[in-house]
Amino acid sequence: MLRKTLRKTLPAYIWCVIVLLTIAKSSSAQNHEENERPGKGAGDSALTPELVKTGLYVISGGGGNSLLRLSGNGLILVDGKLPGNYEAILAQAAKLSFSDQPIRVLITTDHQENHTGNNAQFLAAGTQIIAHENEKLNQTNYHPSGEDAAPPTITYDHDYTLRLGGVEAHLMHFGNARTSGDTVVYFPNLRVVAVGDLFAPTPNPDFSAGGSLVDWGPVLAEILKLDFDVVVPGTGPMVDRAELETFKTKIDTLVSRATGLVKKGVPKNRLMAQLKTDDLGWRFSFTGGQLDRFYAELSRTK
Repeated sequence: MLRKTLRKTLPAYIWCVIVLLTIAKSSSAQNHEENERPGKGAGDSALTPELVKTGLYVISGGGGNSLLRLSGNGLILVDGKLPGNYEAILAQAAKLSFSDQPIRVLITTDHQENHTGNNAQFLAAGTQIIAHENEKLNQTNYHPSGEDAAPPTITYDHDYTLRLGGVEAHLMHFGNARTSGDTVVYFPNLRVVAVGDLFAPTPNPDFSAGGSLVDWGPVLAEILKLDFDVVVPGTGPMVDRAELETFKTKIDTLVSRATGLVKKGVPKNRLMAQLKTDDLGWRFSFTGGQLDRFYAELSRTK
């Protein structure tokens, strides 16, 4: 009714101005709404950055955590996520660094696809990939997407020190745990350690890739000798030293109980039923080859 009245009383040219202003306001509101929607922009929809310490960011999503370290001569990335996240990682790197600096080095903490899924694209862009030598071996029998993962360009045995643009990162392998090729990445000046899947809601050794539940505790003991206050796991939120210590204690308790059962002669097919884990907050259901390997490594510790 109001609109009809205005049409009758206002000159035609004034009415046209009102209509144009209304359209412009509507269009502006729509554009603002679209820009505020999560995921607006190339590659941003699934990844979430969070500041760890100055110059260091954890980027969650895309199958796992990636750790981005800024330097004066390019960027260092720890773990490259599942396939399909390459462009999203680059978009986040550009935002966080406020530059077009390239990712010069990718460090992968094990061979699993959520760490190595975009290796081929990083290699094609000239990024050097560093991993433990056993990770390269584990990749030969690992085909989650029907294709071989692009192998690392640099491998190491026990430890490797990376220096780039005034930044130092120490890569260390302390033994078999999640796999036989786990890499721990330590940034000493920031007192931050990236542990990949060595910290998880429930420890899940990949026995087919040389993993070990028995050796997991000793590996964590070596990590705990480092001077750090922030732990970045392969998935999930950051934790502190105390939480890593608690995780180690629970693994030690589990292995001690399991070893005790084997010493008492509990057969393999009864081990999981008699192994108490509810007070640890874990539920284990090893079967088949997993159970065979777990029982075998427990038998060797008797």
